[in-house]
Amino acid sequence: MKKMLIVHPNNFLKTDQGENARTFELLKIFKQLGYSVDHLGFENFYISDDFVNHKQLNIKGLIDNLYLFDFKGNLNLINQLPVTKRITNRLLGVKQISQFSDWAIEGVKKEFDKAINANEYDVIILFYTYLANLLKDIKCKAKKVLSMEDCLFLQLFFWGGGNNPKSVTLGKMMDEELSRLKHFDEIICISHDEKLMYEKLTRRDINFVPHLQSNNVTKSSIALKDRKWDVMYVGAANPFNIEGMNWFVKEVYPYLSKDIRFVFVGSATGSLVAKYPNIETIHFAENLDEIYDNVKITICPMFMGTGMKIKVVESMARGLPVVCNDRGVDGFPDKTKSGCLVTQDAKEFAGYVNCLLSDEPFYYKTATDIALYYEELFDHEKYINLLSDMLG
Repeated sequence: MKKMLIVHPNNFLKTDQGENARTFELLKIFKQLGYSVDHLGFENFYISDDFVNHKQLNIKGLIDNLYLFDFKGNLNLINQLPVTKRITNRLLGVKQISQFSDWAIEGVKKEFDKAINANEYDVIILFYTYLANLLKDIKCKAKKVLSMEDCLFLQLFFWGGGNNPKSVTLGKMMDEELSRLKHFDEIICISHDEKLMYEKLTRRDINFVPHLQSNNVTKSSIALKDRKWDVMYVGAANPFNIEGMNWFVKEVYPYLSKDIRFVFVGSATGSLVAKYPNIETIHFAENLDEIYDNVKITICPMFMGTGMKIKVVESMARGLPVVCNDRGVDGFPDKTKSGCLVTQDAKEFAGYVNCLLSDEPFYYKTATDIALYYEELFDHEKYINLLSDMLG
């Protein structure tokens, strides 16, 4: 059996956020292609004890060997300036990011070497260019692959003060990320926008592989009139989701009927600016399928971010109408044909929601447009064949 090592910080068997769901779906494809898969992950990276239920989630044996590095207290991943410079900046009130993050610290490298010395891998796949230096000077015949889920130099720019360009050195971060791409034999990119951009910057071919939702996802069998909620929002607690969610409740919500039944799902709900009588919040949902089956439409209010919005793809796979801002259709090759209702204007956003819930022909036309685009773009067989050829 062919062997693969996935290097990814998260316990992605927990599909509680979009990027984890994306990686989990790729894992299932790798297994389908006949790979035995090991995972190098980081304990205490985002959430304490993130791997505590790994054995329970891995009951089907999708991961053969788990290698863990405890990241607790090791590194400030956002700002890696020398200590003296960080102190000076803090005194001056400057939040400066002057270099691209590097997660290939000594302990991570030691665990990585342990895995590759114990196994003869055919493929090593990394999910962040922050990890690319793990591949420096390694004596390993494995094909080295990057799965690019976001444009990371832009992410760092946004996280580090995108509203104040003087606080970050964007060009240096871009140069550092591009220089790390030379460590990879192949790159797959979830976003068609970013595929084109990186191809121009690197003068090399990059493979577009969108988020491939499981084929067993089906449209709800529950009649619209019997569904529990009208509108669903889902988001993990990152600044982009929180900003979009609170824009929605501050700017869009006042234009909407108070009879509309909302469900907001995910850790972002802990940052809601206020409580609303017709918004039910679910901080963590074990099974999103049950919620998707009981909603009529979904929303994706978001003004920053890169990659492709997994929550939008999940909705499209179920034939649910989506109302979003421009960022909601990031990554799609043809945004005007996606079927999603896209606007930056709060009043127009509310108008789309109201119309979908009151005009049945408009609802079904929108749902049909989304289903047709989804069927055209997210062709499983096409991308599985591409991955099979690419991995060798």
